[in-house]
Amino acid sequence: MKTDPEQTAAFAAVHEISRRDLLGHVFEESAAEIYAFDAGNLRFVAVNMAGRAALGKGMRQLTQLRADDLLTGMSSARLAMLLHNIARRRSACARLRTRKLRPTSEGVICDIKVRYLAGPVPTYLASVHDVPDPAAACVNGSLRAAIDALADGFVLYDKDDRLVLCNDRYRQIYASSAPIITPGARFEDILRDGLKHNQYADAIGREDVWLASRLQAHAVSDHMIEQEQTSGQWLRIEERKTSDGGRVGMRMDITQLKRDQAALERVARTDELTGLLNRRGLLEQMRNLVGDLARDQRIAVLHVDLDKFKSINDAHGHDAGDFVLRHCARLLKKGIAENHHVARFGGDEFIVAISTSQSDACVVALAEGLIAGLSLPVSFCNRICSFGASIGVAFYTPHLPDTLENVLTGADIALNAAKRAGRGECHVFEVRMRDAAVRSVEMAEDIRSGLYAGEFAPYFQPQIDTETDEIIGFEALIRWCHPDKGLIPAAQFIGPAEQAGLMNALDHVVMDKSCAAIRALIDHGVKNPRISINISTAQLCDPNVSSRLQCHMDAHGVSQQHLRLELLETTLLDERSSVIVENVHRLIAHGFSVELDDFGTGYAAIGTLRKFVVSQIKLDRSLVADIDRDPELQMITGALIHLAAQLGIKTLGEGVETTAEQGMLEKLGCYRAQGFLHAHPMPLDRLMAWIDQRTA
Repeated sequence: MKTDPEQTAAFAAVHEISRRDLLGHVFEESAAEIYAFDAGNLRFVAVNMAGRAALGKGMRQLTQLRADDLLTGMSSARLAMLLHNIARRRSACARLRTRKLRPTSEGVICDIKVRYLAGPVPTYLASVHDVPDPAAACVNGSLRAAIDALADGFVLYDKDDRLVLCNDRYRQIYASSAPIITPGARFEDILRDGLKHNQYADAIGREDVWLASRLQAHAVSDHMIEQEQTSGQWLRIEERKTSDGGRVGMRMDITQLKRDQAALERVARTDELTGLLNRRGLLEQMRNLVGDLARDQRIAVLHVDLDKFKSINDAHGHDAGDFVLRHCARLLKKGIAENHHVARFGGDEFIVAISTSQSDACVVALAEGLIAGLSLPVSFCNRICSFGASIGVAFYTPHLPDTLENVLTGADIALNAAKRAGRGECHVFEVRMRDAAVRSVEMAEDIRSGLYAGEFAPYFQPQIDTETDEIIGFEALIRWCHPDKGLIPAAQFIGPAEQAGLMNALDHVVMDKSCAAIRALIDHGVKNPRISINISTAQLCDPNVSSRLQCHMDAHGVSQQHLRLELLETTLLDERSSVIVENVHRLIAHGFSVELDDFGTGYAAIGTLRKFVVSQIKLDRSLVADIDRDPELQMITGALIHLAAQLGIKTLGEGVETTAEQGMLEKLGCYRAQGFLHAHPMPLDRLMAWIDQRTA
């Protein structure tokens, strides 16, 4: 009998498959879904791994099911007829298309190839292939294109945290881990690879803690975190849970946003002009200083204020002022050792905070050195800018019950004390200063209430020509008629009023009631009454002071000849003196007489006589008291009286209390006096009675 070589080879191949046990391996590892079920009862006898995964069931469950349990698109009768026809034809293979249930879908279309195996136990063998849906393929293609076109990184993980898909942008973001970012890679493995390449900035040195925290955040259903890369890039990571238990995530580049936020933070903590810290930034740094203090250390706070800075802006312009501020900022940073911070508190004020173990005296010496450096003139555009500085010092000691804010306030209070003492000085805060400041604030509130209630009024003190014994005028001296404390002299409330910005309101009272008093004196028969009123620094800095005075005069029908304006020497020493001088010249041009009050107490006395047309100088009480018994004082006062006479200026002695004082003034050439020897300050009604009595 003739043998068929091809058939012999086929049998040999089958034998080898059996001998090598390849059949089980091929069945189990096949990419196609393969189902074997009994030809009699249609129960499953074997299902390969692809089939079990597709159905989401184990073999134990499947042996309890029949083939028709999984075919929703075909009735049991039709399936039985189909299988009967296949068995009858023996070797025939049937194909059918139907809908198959999936555990995670409504059902998919599939092609099923069924073959009948007669064998000792008749069996049907079915292989299943999903039929690509053209519409779905189109949608999936478009979706993939859309994902790849995203500017942000996109990633999808399955319920086992294995990568399903991601776009190219995602791989670009995690460039060092890109080789392992492939479908099936575990999320944790991708993180570990990034840690190995030092990809995450905040994980360096704490990798295990960082990994545990990141995995915990990833396990949360919905979350958002911000992540810094060692490249400097910042990512916003947003992840959401999908319906099948997976994770879909986005990686958005927020580097520019972070830079903008940092810039805004710098602006919020930094002074734009000088580059120094501002108040907020200083407080943050001071809190850091507190945390770093050694046991024997404390924080010294120096509050620096530039003297006569306003005059630089007025004389040379704001560019010169800005130049000076930047110059001072550099000096302050350069003049302090380590462990310090310098801030600008607005305007011409600076704060220096130093952690130190030095004594009060050493800190004061440091402050005085800063004052010396800041008092040196600087050149701007070939113009010399002269100014100075005053400093208040306060200390923060950790074990004492105080706050940084209170220490800053204490340094400010000490600064005010230094400025009141004459400027160019350094004062250290003392508790009594705070008590005085509190009393000043309380008095300021009381002054406001008193102004509203009309408790302030001028008292008038007569001025006498001692040669003729005639009344030559009156000085208006403001008094506070307090309902509980009685009559309060100006010396007790002018300081708090100036600090609280209430001088304009008090000046308004004096101006209006003095003009009303002039009208009353005229109506009473007093010939050409003249009242001297003090013009405060606040008024002289107001360019409308002349028109305000004119309004008060017009309201009461009086003129410039009835008012004398008294200027204090300290006013002319103010840093705004250029504005003040201009206003004084304007007042003189409008016909007002100008007198210089408290003459001889300041450095501006002689120079002022050259600046203005002064009608009278008033010798300060310090040049008058006990002059009859003090030869040296007689020489000084006599020289001033002689100087005024040479310039054609009248002199008036203030605070004359004895006939001996008046006699010596007359001997020296001063024949005008004001003081208790002649009359005390009095309200208008008593003044009129005094005039009537004196005339009688």
